[in-house]
Amino acid sequence: RQRIALARALYGDPAFIVLDEPNANLDQEGEHALRRAIQTVKTRGGTVVLIAHHTSILGVCDKLLVLQNGRVEAFGARDHVLAQLTRPASKESTADKAAARMIRAVENT
Repeated sequence: RQRIALARALYGDPAFIVLDEPNANLDQEGEHALRRAIQTVKTRGGTVVLIAHHTSILGVCDKLLVLQNGRVEAFGARDHVLAQLTRPASKESTADKAAARMIRAVENT
């Protein structure tokens, strides 16, 4: 189902694509195909906006926007945002824990 939706989104080589949780129900092979598709769009100059809770897709992102309770917590280059979110704090917040999981996921891709 996800692959069919991805194929529909990519049909006609659009310049701008928004994908909401595109890797939510994909197996490893499907996620690999998703990464290739995103890279193809980026290579030809297109823009892809990803809304994701599963951090395994972050490896293909150039920039990250982190929202918490509807507010912008961080925005910028992926590596900068991930570093910013994992700075030592006196009290580890939910955002810090989420950022640590995101970094581990990116490092494992």
